[in-house]
Amino acid sequence: MSWILLALLAALTSAATNLALKRALAHGGVVASTVWYRFVGGLLLGAIVLAMGARPHATPAYWRTVAEVLPPECVGVLCMVRAFREGELSEVQPIFGLLPLFVMAGGAVILREVPTPTAAFGVAVLAAGIYTVGLTAGGSILAPVRALARKSSSWYAVASTACFSITSVLHKIGIAEVGPLPWGTTLGVGSALSLAVLLPLAGRRRAGPVAVDAGRWTRLVLLAGLFFALQQVGLQLALRMQDAAYVVSISSTSVIFVSVLAVLVLGERQAAAHRIAGSVLVSAGAALIALGG
Repeated sequence: MSWILLALLAALTSAATNLALKRALAHGGVVASTVWYRFVGGLLLGAIVLAMGARPHATPAYWRTVAEVLPPECVGVLCMVRAFREGELSEVQPIFGLLPLFVMAGGAVILREVPTPTAAFGVAVLAAGIYTVGLTAGGSILAPVRALARKSSSWYAVASTACFSITSVLHKIGIAEVGPLPWGTTLGVGSALSLAVLLPLAGRRRAGPVAVDAGRWTRLVLLAGLFFALQQVGLQLALRMQDAAYVVSISSTSVIFVSVLAVLVLGERQAAAHRIAGSVLVSAGAALIALGG
């Protein structure tokens, strides 16, 4: 069950990455913050690869997969950042609960990874739990769905979910070609360089922060980069061991860690009942996946 521990590591560090990045956005632009935290994370992963003495061979299939994965990865991360910046957590987070379902469908079609009935039910339960965590007290259970008609943040979340469902499947192919950590390095550095091209399109002449407190922005981006590197270590190693749908499902439990961090760090204590109920469902779904996988 080592893949479960690695996926949980990815979940915890993903939550920490999002928290640090969310706070960094208050001091710098969306594209600049995203470029630099990804670049820092990629460099850290590259240093680990060099320290291990790994010398992966870049095959034609590797370059083809890089070309396929970078566009949806870049669009997905930008849409995710915009969604969390512009929307309320209660309306955005539930939409990301669809990611395990999308990855399960994509894995079955492309990778021929057909889940067991128990694990498939676990993925559905976990997705329902993630949706429940994002709801607010007194609000409609359909509030996140209704928000699609009136809030751009919800559409950003949908676009991000669709993009990450594609990249999660492609990660398996990249890992098979060069190994998990070299592939994580490719993802971090490659997406950072690709996103840097968007800076002029975003009206930025430089990739630095646009805030008064540039020092705080730098510290937060470096922290986000460190957590991103750790998240990639857990995610890519877990993907090498287990089906993509199972790994993404377990790593999606990051929503629970996000809720805990929001209470402890940001003082957000609303919707406690929904968070507890959602946590129970997420835990039950993760258990079913572990048993069925």
